[in-house]
Amino acid sequence: MSRFKVVSADQVIEMLKGYRYKYAQVHHTWKPDHSDFNGSNHIALQESMCRYHTNVRGWDDIGQHLTLMPDGKFVTGRAFNSTPAGIYGYNTGAFMIEHVGNFDKGHDKLQGAQLESSLKVYQYLVKHCGASIMFHTEHAAKSCPGTGLDKHDYVYKVLSFKPSASTPEVVLHPTQQKVKDKVISFVLGVGDEGSQVKQLQNDLKSLGYDIGKYGADGKFGRDTKDAVRAFQKDKGLVVDGLAGPNTFDAIKKAKTQKSKPSSSGSAIVPYPGLLKVGSRGKDVERVQRAVGVTPDGIFGRNTEKAVRAYQSRHGLAVDGLVGINTWNKMF
Repeated sequence: MSRFKVVSADQVIEMLKGYRYKYAQVHHTWKPDHSDFNGSNHIALQESMCRYHTNVRGWDDIGQHLTLMPDGKFVTGRAFNSTPAGIYGYNTGAFMIEHVGNFDKGHDKLQGAQLESSLKVYQYLVKHCGASIMFHTEHAAKSCPGTGLDKHDYVYKVLSFKPSASTPEVVLHPTQQKVKDKVISFVLGVGDEGSQVKQLQNDLKSLGYDIGKYGADGKFGRDTKDAVRAFQKDKGLVVDGLAGPNTFDAIKKAKTQKSKPSSSGSAIVPYPGLLKVGSRGKDVERVQRAVGVTPDGIFGRNTEKAVRAYQSRHGLAVDGLVGINTWNKMF
């Protein structure tokens, strides 16, 4: 009797209760694909993948925690509390699901029962397990989970998913369908517009991030995406340029921290924005005093050199730029 079990999406959610993850990895098998599934060979396909992973790849177990079949049923894999073999450098703290199929353009499609189960479980992983959705292709030279899947659209569908008796009623990205602001608030990305985008832009600007020459115009373009990515990088989040629940939570915490008084009772010095060679003013003078340079308010090469030395001493990224992490360490 096989150690693997066929389970439903609801059963998976029951099994996930109490677990916390950093990443929710999304993969496709490529092979086997939909043509290899006959409606009753769930276990056989899983055992075949397990033999390949252990006998050929040399792993100690099948790589994934779950495999999602075309009929919407999952097959259990390695233990939920074990590290998967999914994305090099991003497996610690991750939960991994393989979707049976080849979702490169022109091949299988993620739809129907398989899509509904996928959305349902990933929504639970994000909202209740604290995970951020990660596509394999983000960190490897692979198309996985398929060139036919767009991450922005997929994340949007996950976070706006509402279970139904048949196929899910999926909210499309605003480039495809007009969506109200209250729906957009689940996850914002390039192409979105409205009051939530404007608030996001204002929040990022108040935290010292450059939102571009158009300012808080309520339109999520390349500048806003770059600002979101910079914030995500600074806060140790998945850097995808999408403003979802984890990013909004981090922004809220950052704003709260900024407004707190320091232990000495004085207010934290607000971050003025990126300071670099050529910058001038009182904020440059503050930096110069912090790094031991005679303050003249002009960010020159000597100041850059002193900033690099300061960053090296304090375990920061050594780039000679006074970004938000360096500023917060100084003040």
